[in-house]
Amino acid sequence: MGPVHRLIFYQHPISRTHFLETLIPAMKHSLSLTLRHYTPLAGRVIVSADNSILPEIRYEEGDTVLLVLAESEGDFDHLTSDHAKSCTDFHPLVPALPQVSRAPDGSAVVPVLALQVTLFPDVGICVGVTNHHATGDANSIFRFMKAWEFFSNLADKKTSSVSLPPEFLPSYDRTVIRDPKELESLFWDNIKNIKIEDTHVHRLPLITNRARLTFILTRDEIQRLKNHILAHRPELKHVSSFTVICSYVWTCLVKSRYGAETDNIDDDEDELFCCAAECRARLDPPAPENYFGNCLTAVTEFVKTKQLRGEKALVDISAIIGDKIRGQLYDKESGVFKGAEDWFAFLSAVKPERLLSVAGSPKFDYYELDFGWGRPKKFEFASIDLSGAFSLSKARDIEGGLEVGLSVLVTQIDSFSTIFTHGLKAL
Repeated sequence: MGPVHRLIFYQHPISRTHFLETLIPAMKHSLSLTLRHYTPLAGRVIVSADNSILPEIRYEEGDTVLLVLAESEGDFDHLTSDHAKSCTDFHPLVPALPQVSRAPDGSAVVPVLALQVTLFPDVGICVGVTNHHATGDANSIFRFMKAWEFFSNLADKKTSSVSLPPEFLPSYDRTVIRDPKELESLFWDNIKNIKIEDTHVHRLPLITNRARLTFILTRDEIQRLKNHILAHRPELKHVSSFTVICSYVWTCLVKSRYGAETDNIDDDEDELFCCAAECRARLDPPAPENYFGNCLTAVTEFVKTKQLRGEKALVDISAIIGDKIRGQLYDKESGVFKGAEDWFAFLSAVKPERLLSVAGSPKFDYYELDFGWGRPKKFEFASIDLSGAFSLSKARDIEGGLEVGLSVLVTQIDSFSTIFTHGLKAL
């Protein structure tokens, strides 16, 4: 897994002087306190020269995290709006991970975290977070951010004797993870011959043909999607908000890919849906909620293009995704890692443009992350520019609403927006 890029925008008008002399020293101090508890994020992933042993995360005294200070002349209101914006407008705000280096013994040394705080003078601030996914999943990174928030809000108090609340303390006990299928070795065998420098995307490349846009679904719109599906398939047992939004976004994306074109479409192409599901509580025995690392399973399903373009596509795809999620997460006999042996085969068998995945989760609400500047104005997953995923998070100001973030081809924006908005109105 490569880096994940997140951007958190705050409407907080301050001067350059205040930014440099007050805000940044306070953030550095609170970050230092946080990293005392989250030392793996200051460490490195070490990959042996001959790939003969499994990689390890290693922290050594003196390891640090890159914190970049920057200033932007960009249009803050434009960047934090929901309408279409060029992907490249965001890239200067995304911290780049340092390059992979080589130790004297030839081992690859891979940095895992970089941070950037960008000032929009007299307007606001953007906090950029880039983390290598090998270190931790969304749960782990969000807890790190909440711990940083906690110490940031103690900036004007004595902090040397303050303890981090238990809900933010990480657990590093790896013995709680059982691996009877030896998936760890299997996964490493699938990727160990790939040169680490070739997969380490330390900086987002220039992307000029895509744009980012946001759609907010209200509680009522989500319920109408559910009602529409259940009206046709009342027997379905798993019709969640997550399921119906994934199904709706997927069908809209595929339909917008072709627009009004009806000829030269191969309806028998394979399309793959893939999402990660956190499974700490679903292991046997369960892992603690604050387990630091990656504790995810994958939900994958192939369908044909024609299934995503049909008149009843939303209903059919919701049933397929819902059944797959239920089977993956609730089948106690097979366990949450059922089919994990085939994940790499699935991903290698599909064309990248035919893959839809999901970034983020409404469980981790970045709109509640307040470093003392108020709640964020906008949250963005910059990494979807590369992955082709769509992001899903809680909506900022709408109770029960969810926010869908997309990075789509510029030529597809109008078609997708029309299909997406008209489809909701027609329910």
